[in-house]
Amino acid sequence: MTAHSLPLLGLLAFSLLGCGAGTEDNTGGNSTGVGSPGAGAGSPGAGASGAGGAGTGGGFSQNSSSGTGGFESCSGTSSTAQAQLQPADIIIAIDTSGSMSEESAEVQANLNNFASLILSSGIDVHVVLIADASVCIPAPLGSGACNGADSKLEAYRHVVQTVNSTDAFQVILGSYAEWQPSLRANASKTILVVSDDESDLSASAFSSQLIAADPSFQGFKFSAIVAFSDPLACFGFSCPMNNPCCHTFGGFGCQSYAAEEGVTYQELVQQTGGIAGDLCAQEFDPIFNDMATGVIVSSQLSCDYAIPAPPEGETLDPTLVNVDYTPGGSSEQTPIFNVPGGAADCGPEGGWYYDNPSAPQNILMCPSTCSTLQADDQGTVDVVFGCKTQVVPQ
Repeated sequence: MTAHSLPLLGLLAFSLLGCGAGTEDNTGGNSTGVGSPGAGAGSPGAGASGAGGAGTGGGFSQNSSSGTGGFESCSGTSSTAQAQLQPADIIIAIDTSGSMSEESAEVQANLNNFASLILSSGIDVHVVLIADASVCIPAPLGSGACNGADSKLEAYRHVVQTVNSTDAFQVILGSYAEWQPSLRANASKTILVVSDDESDLSASAFSSQLIAADPSFQGFKFSAIVAFSDPLACFGFSCPMNNPCCHTFGGFGCQSYAAEEGVTYQELVQQTGGIAGDLCAQEFDPIFNDMATGVIVSSQLSCDYAIPAPPEGETLDPTLVNVDYTPGGSSEQTPIFNVPGGAADCGPEGGWYYDNPSAPQNILMCPSTCSTLQADDQGTVDVVFGCKTQVVPQ
């Protein structure tokens, strides 16, 4: 199904149900979650059955087949759908100062292959390039036009901004409004900087400002193609062995290809688990291949589930929808509560909410619930239509 074979998480069974309005089922029969949902902390399935059970964390409540009532008896047919892989948003900033002409050409040559590797895995990728108009990306990713006109929305956006030797982080932050339209809230986030210099802004300052501007960057991966060695190591009559940044230039002794070692960029790579490539090695293909592999491996199943169209002649009532989770290896369904206020009201107890409460198209999971579901690659989620929506207990 996917490049990393997450078998059944997101196998979404949507039950279109006929509900006996105002009736209760005290026998467990074919009811979906008999017994009153509990509240509080714990792990799925840990609460006591029946009314007032010792509820669980992650938006889950203990489900029982012999509770004292609370859910209406529902039955009907079901259809299945599969959650998609999490999309990927990738932002690339290229230092296009005078010493970077060869490197920017290498990025230009590699971007199509990079994007195609990710797309071939089934991941929907959006690429944002931040660079001056000297860089233009050919088809199929870009339009092939130059002078800053190579954008090909929605998959590829060129933000025409000059990135100088030491200000890549500042330019990424300062141009956020220009590339924000390419972002998806549920997408994984990867940032790449290509530079032969060091950053004027610290790694921690960049990360905190980025996440403050857009919380969806929480957990982003940062990669960098920068110099791995100090240019001072290249001074002298002869160059040190095995240092790709050093080369002899005419009769002037040992010179460095780089202006400064990219220490700050390497620090952020280590902090976020990204990919680091040595700019001086000038071997860009394997670096971009490793980055593509990293995006694919880190992409998880999305916790956004499309709501299927009701059967002919029926309409969706958003107040009559419930969500159940069945852990892998278990036959017991555990209700996940609705968070009426949406993402802003998601707390540690988790839950689910609509993308648009007045005209919903998708069911979205709160972060803590999403983490639980993504950690269970054998679990299933059932979206049940026809019974009064159960909300997170207050």
